[in-house]
Amino acid sequence: MAAIGRVRASLRVFGDALEPEEVSALLGRPPTRQARKGEKIEGKNGGDAVEPTGAWILDSGLSEKVELEEHIEVLLGSLSNDSDEWESLTSRFSASVLCSLFLDQYNEGFELSPRVAQAVAERGIVLAFDIYSGDVDA
Repeated sequence: MAAIGRVRASLRVFGDALEPEEVSALLGRPPTRQARKGEKIEGKNGGDAVEPTGAWILDSGLSEKVELEEHIEVLLGSLSNDSDEWESLTSRFSASVLCSLFLDQYNEGFELSPRVAQAVAERGIVLAFDIYSGDVDA
């Protein structure tokens, strides 16, 4: 099994009542991107769009060639470890680490250590995976 070709990871917190400044205060740092529900933004086609829900998103900022586990470690390591703060956050909002995996071949894989899996679970965060196939013949 070959390593994943490219990896991106981001912590995403969503909720209708989400105030980005509150999430930043709880987690101890500002996001990469943020929005409040109903905020007007530029749409993908250049027109105006409205945010359907509040969002607080933090990208790992690492190279896409770095292993997935390191992306997750960097994300979690840059944030508060306080279990009460995470409980407050995850009881009111949806929180997940989005792992985008871009395969160069049809058979690539990854592992997460028990330590990283436990760190994610202790915070009540969902791990979400978007996997993009490198098999152009499929």
